[in-house]
Amino acid sequence: MNLTQAALGDRDTPAAVTPDTVPAGCYWWTDPDGDLCLMPGCMARVQDPEAECNCDKLGARLARTEEKLRTRDTADRYARTWWDALSEAVRAHPDAATILADARRRAGR
Repeated sequence: MNLTQAALGDRDTPAAVTPDTVPAGCYWWTDPDGDLCLMPGCMARVQDPEAECNCDKLGARLARTEEKLRTRDTADRYARTWWDALSEAVRAHPDAATILADARRRAGR
């Protein structure tokens, strides 16, 4: 994608690049022919350079998803630890067979 429009800049008058003018996931580069090119960081701008960039939105979604995954991993580790401790306590109990039979009955097994 080669852009040599005055509004976007060119080799002689490059576009000013500031955090306000270029989305976080996109950047400008000059190709070997000297044309200023936009390297989009999101599919929206790959398909249409004039489209609204959604890099920041995707980055925020990724961060939220990663945080949810960390939270669920922590909860899963806690649940596994609790289950192991509970299972050991039941197996060590004198009435383990009765307790396990009752649990199977309640679970419909």
